[in-house]
This record gives sequence, structure tokens and C-alpha cells, in this order.
Amino acid sequence: MAETESQSSPKVGSLRIGLFTDTYAPQVNGVSISLQLVSEGLQRRGHQVTIFAPRIPGYEDNQPGVMRLPSLKYLNNPPIYVAVLGTPRSTWSLTRKHFDVLHAHSPLTVGLLAYLTASTKNLPLIYTYHTSITDYTHYLKVIGGTGVIRHAARWFSTTSTNLGNQIVVPSPKFYRLLLEQKVKRPIHVIPNGIDLSNFKAVKNPGSFRSKLGVGPDAPILLSVGRVDPEKRLDFLIDAFDRIADRLPEAHLVFAGDGGARKKLQEHAAAVKSSSRIHFLGMVDRTELPVILHDATVFLSASTTEVHPISVIEAIASGLPLVVVQDEAFEGMIVENENGHQTPLDVTAYSETLLSLLNDPERLKRYGKRSMELSEKYSIEGQVRALETLYIESILQNWRGSLVSRISARLKF
Repeated sequence: MAETESQSSPKVGSLRIGLFTDTYAPQVNGVSISLQLVSEGLQRRGHQVTIFAPRIPGYEDNQPGVMRLPSLKYLNNPPIYVAVLGTPRSTWSLTRKHFDVLHAHSPLTVGLLAYLTASTKNLPLIYTYHTSITDYTHYLKVIGGTGVIRHAARWFSTTSTNLGNQIVVPSPKFYRLLLEQKVKRPIHVIPNGIDLSNFKAVKNPGSFRSKLGVGPDAPILLSVGRVDPEKRLDFLIDAFDRIADRLPEAHLVFAGDGGARKKLQEHAAAVKSSSRIHFLGMVDRTELPVILHDATVFLSASTTEVHPISVIEAIASGLPLVVVQDEAFEGMIVENENGHQTPLDVTAYSETLLSLLNDPERLKRYGKRSMELSEKYSIEGQVRALETLYIESILQNWRGSLVSRISARLKF
């Protein structure tokens, strides 16, 4: 069982923390969910948190401490907005806000604002590397796949990461990636965390099955997350279609939305098992635990994950998993204990999935092991680790400033 806050460490004095992000509510993705949980956890520990994020037209924040920045729409489906830093005067007024430590969660405009603020106010800057930029160059139309763009993305990734004083990565996969990219700043692995209590048990088990119109024993194969090309959800449809005849009661469910949804639905409509493939669209976060608990197995074919919140939620809900091999799942999925990782091969994936679904005892054993493995991913653990890093960075920054002042006086 996870330790409580009082058991694990004493509370420290209140810190003034600025979190800077290019993606936040109402956008639903791993970064925005993680930031909301971290912000709430830090506030429960007695800290003052201000979140800087792009303004989303028509959306009003229902929590204090969120500062919205002027923004422009970057993508239409789903709508993505990027911040505009504004005039030098408005940027300067932002940098006059007083903080003890800043934490950037994006290398783009809001991340740049964090760097400018830290430089102006001589504050320590923490930077969390959430996304491998080189995996997303395909969003640049026409030129995205060229070697020049990939090289530029790698350069930008290294350069922007080195702007931070301390670097945080959610998984060992990205620790190794940043070492390979010659990042020279200290790198700390701090896994993502969730409120485990929300997923350990649910109030209305079976309600999602009733809504879907399936019986208590019908296998539900579930994918949760953005519906975008890099997630390879078409691969999951093809794998399901290969085994659907041998599992006549099984259903494949996608929870999430994104730019590839229309194309994916067209792909699903063209396979023989189309009547048993369901697209839920964007799911309310309060409904997700019930959906997870009613599912039989969790699926992923993505190789661009970092440390997916959706997988942590799945194992906390006691789900076995079948995924395509990727270092991002290190520690969350243990082969032959709570799931399987297969090559990116539809035949191998579908046969592994079929074998698992035909073995009720293994499903039960894997589900129990998933819940055990989820215990190390509590939001309390993540917040305590960040809190420690913040304090160490503040002290290090203070010592560095003191040495610089003394050196300047001696030279004078």
C-alpha cells in the first residue's frame, strides 16, 4: 500500500511555483491531466501554484491560479492553441510576478516565456521533457518527413531542453533518449502519478456494459487516448478483425478523440467485424474508471509513448494489457506477469491477444498483478519527488547567486 503524506515526509514551507504549459484544460491529453493532478497535489502540500497556459476561446477556468495567455489557433481538429507572448511591455509585466521556482512543460511559446522569466528574475527553471519532438514532425505538412526537418527537430529538442537548470523525464526511455541527444543538464526520472483511489474501485460496475448492450462475460478490448496517426489505432482494428470470428461476443472500444477519428471510422466500417467496433469520442474523466473496470483487456499499438497516464489508469483498474513493444512501458508491464509486448506485427499481436482472452485464469492473475504494479505510480509520490527537486534547485540557485556576488565583489 502507498504511504500517506504524513508517513513519508514532513511538509516544508510554502513554495511559490509557476507551471508553464502549452496544453491544459479543456484539452484532454497526458500532459494536461498530469499537470492538473500535480497542481492539486502541490496545493494540498501547502504550496502556491500558478499555471500559465494558452487562452481557449469560450472556456472559463473553474479553478484559481490559472493565468491564460493570448493565443492563436494552430490546428482545427482537434482545436489546438498556442500562446502569443505579446508586446515587450506585457511580457515584462509577467516576469515581475514573484516565484521561488519555475517549471516548464513545453519547449514552445509558453516554455520560452518560462525561460525568459527565469532569466530575468534569476530563478531556477525545471523542464519536463514530455514529448519526443522528432516523433511528431509528420504534423508539418509536405516537409515533415524530410531529413532536414528531422535533423532540425533533434537540434531544437536538445537546445530547448538545455535551457532548463534541471530536467525531468517521466520514464527511463526518455532518460536514455536525452543522453543520446547530448543533453548536458542533470536529468531526473520522476514517473507520472495518478490518484489511485479513483481507479481501484467504482460505484457502478457493469453500467458501461449495459450502455454498450453486452453481457457480463463478453470480452471488451479497450483503447484509451488521442485518436491520432502515431497511435496506430488502425493496427488494433486489423488485429481485432483477424480474431473476431473466433471471439463472436468480443467488442473493440476506442475512448478518445482526435484528428484521425473520421479516417479510422471509415477503416473500421470496411472490416467484417465493424458492428462490434465502437467509438466513444471524448469521455468525461469521471466516467473513465467505470469503463476501465468493465473492460477485459487494455490495448496499445503506439511506439511514441513516454509514460502514458492511460496505462497507469489501466493497471490501477486491474486490467491485463497487450501492447506493441516499446520502452515507455518499462515497469508498468511485466512480460508474463500482467501482460504481453509483441512486435509491430498484426499476426503476432492478434494471436497473443487471442491466447490471453481464451485463458480466464491468466486474465485474472494478470489483472491482480497489474493492481500491484500500479502502487508505485501514486500522485503523492510524484508530488513529493518534485517538491524535493524544487527545494534542491532553489538552494543550488541561491548558492550559485551568492558565489557570483562574492566573486564580483572580490574582482572589484
